[in-house]
Amino acid sequence: MNRTLRRLATLAACLLPLTAAAVGAPAPRVLVTTAPATLRTLAEDITVYGKVEPDPERLRALTTLRPGEITRLWVGLGQRVAAGERLLEIATAPQSRMAYTQAQGKVASARIQLQQNEDLFRQQLSTRGDLANARQALANAEAELKALERQGAGKSSDVLRAPEAAVVTQLDVAPGAQVQAGQPLLMLGAQRHVWVRLGLEPEEVARVHAGMPVRLQPVFGGAAIDARVAQVHAVVNPATHLVDAVVRLEGDAASGMVPGSWMRGDIRLHSAHVLAVPRSAVLTDRGGSYVFRVNDGRARRVAVTTGIEAGGWIAVRGALDAGDVIVTSGNYELGDGMPVRKAAETGR
Repeated sequence: MNRTLRRLATLAACLLPLTAAAVGAPAPRVLVTTAPATLRTLAEDITVYGKVEPDPERLRALTTLRPGEITRLWVGLGQRVAAGERLLEIATAPQSRMAYTQAQGKVASARIQLQQNEDLFRQQLSTRGDLANARQALANAEAELKALERQGAGKSSDVLRAPEAAVVTQLDVAPGAQVQAGQPLLMLGAQRHVWVRLGLEPEEVARVHAGMPVRLQPVFGGAAIDARVAQVHAVVNPATHLVDAVVRLEGDAASGMVPGSWMRGDIRLHSAHVLAVPRSAVLTDRGGSYVFRVNDGRARRVAVTTGIEAGGWIAVRGALDAGDVIVTSGNYELGDGMPVRKAAETGR
């Protein structure tokens, strides 16, 4: 028993200096990377995708006012045409030419009848009623002839030309086709007026409204275009199962757009000038969000609330000022008040 006690006393005497040394030793410093909190403008965007299409308000259907036959076709589907460029030639149908000739004969006959009635009236051989009927018959015949002239029935053929720079978006005829009055021949979309129809998830619709800025970028390469949202629809598009947000482009911005091409749109919801830190600096636990600020070589926990996040930075509010040194990496190893040593400072 005495031998055991002596051994324990000897062991305690050996451990006592080690324990004393451990108590007096300085705590290890955690290696961290830091960055200053800075004032900067952050913006919140949502990214959506969609297609370019002709502006439906500037689509023009070309038709014919008389029956005929397509004899020449100078354009194809999807072709760009300049203002005044030839599109197609239509020959007047024989029945239209015959109707025009008959209308000319009616006018000539009505004029003769009117002249005869005027002569008889001067000789008191006809009544005022006969004279009025003859005048009305001439007016009717002339009106019929003018209507056929407006339809082009007096021409053997006619060439339709583009009223403005446009793209052929629909082509319904081919050479040799017989067409009737009012039948659509082709559809033109104004070249300098297009829509970009972007698709929003239904839950995003409440955050987007007309007038918001949007940056458009062709998916397969090309220059970016700054524009604004023109319309936000209120129903789901059955073809895409998304809600359409329409961006109108006009002039030079639209002239290079190819209908059917895909576009990416970054819609800016809002922006603010805020105090921000790198995103990696913000940690979260049961107590909420927090960062570590370095003061006199020690990490101090500071509670924050977060806001806009963009470009690797996040807005924070709390007991912080611009220029405060914030831990951006190594912070997972820290506790409040722990000593640190800085490896580098980033984000200036």
